[in-house]
Amino acid sequence: MQSSKLNISEIAKLLGVSKSTVSKALNNSHEISEATKLRIQKFAVKNNYKPNKLAVNLKSGTTKTIGVIIPSIQNNFFAKVLKGIEFVATEADYNIITTISNESYKKEVKSIELLSSGVVDGFILAIAEETQINQNFNHFIETIQQKKPIVMFDRVTKDLICDQVIVDDFKAAYQATLHFVNLKCKTIALVSTIDYLSVGKLRKDGYKKALTEAFGKVDNDLIIVANANNIDVKIMHLLKH
Repeated sequence: MQSSKLNISEIAKLLGVSKSTVSKALNNSHEISEATKLRIQKFAVKNNYKPNKLAVNLKSGTTKTIGVIIPSIQNNFFAKVLKGIEFVATEADYNIITTISNESYKKEVKSIELLSSGVVDGFILAIAEETQINQNFNHFIETIQQKKPIVMFDRVTKDLICDQVIVDDFKAAYQATLHFVNLKCKTIALVSTIDYLSVGKLRKDGYKKALTEAFGKVDNDLIIVANANNIDVKIMHLLKH
């Protein structure tokens, strides 16, 4: 017999018992005799029986799998987060399926729709750049309404009721700016490549609050919004002027 094709029905037929009895034996149930249980279990081991995970998941209503959606794999921060998620999930006997939105709203929606159809039990994700700019969170709302839990990290929104893992970006920027103030610095600049994201906005607000408290005003010319292509040029321009 091809052991890879062995299923509960075939075991039951070969041993002359019911499928229910085989299922109980393989689940170590106390509802059948020890002799019958051992006979079936030994047969299953000898023939390299492997349970159909899909069938088991359908019966239990869980997949033991978490969907992870990150905006970019090139960002070292997200790579480290993914490594941590995978480690903890493995320790808890869970699997993860990872997709990368590449900062695209459409790709993020597609990933949510694909994985929501019985593939995963829930999601861990950071919102894509386009999604935060457009402020369109309908795909998340629908997922939560379908009883699929979402845990957001780093890039989050107050428009959704879900678990969120965040750093206090406002406080961090506020304290960092105050540190320079306490060092008697008078010209303190903020350079940001993520000004349009939630974390970038919070950092700018913290920076502004610290300067307002210290000097009574904020010089907006010292707030530099850049991207990966022009950040060096903008910093050099700032230093020269």
